[in-house]
Amino acid sequence: MTEKVFAMFISAKASFPRPEPEAQPYPALIDNPFSPELFATGVAGFCNMGGAVQLTLDSLRCDHARANPVLERVVVGRVTLPIPVAQALVTALNAFLEQQGFSPTKAMAAGASFQ
Repeated sequence: MTEKVFAMFISAKASFPRPEPEAQPYPALIDNPFSPELFATGVAGFCNMGGAVQLTLDSLRCDHARANPVLERVVVGRVTLPIPVAQALVTALNAFLEQQGFSPTKAMAAGASFQ
């Protein structure tokens, strides 16, 4: 009795070129006229929230419920951004401020600081 032996070889190397994945188009921006707007007169602080940067924004407010109103800093909102988005924001904001004549680099050299 003769046994026939069959050998099978599998190659992981493709014999044809793989098409390059197409870049997905960036989603369109929908400008919602009803989205809330936020006005802040200061930044209270930053926090690293496990890979996201959280900015706490404040605004000066006067409490007119008191007989002698005083200005107070009140937290008006928090913005949390993934770190790559925060980096892109810093880059874009610095470029915008430079174009407008408000150089962040020159302000830091002149002694500007974060409170």
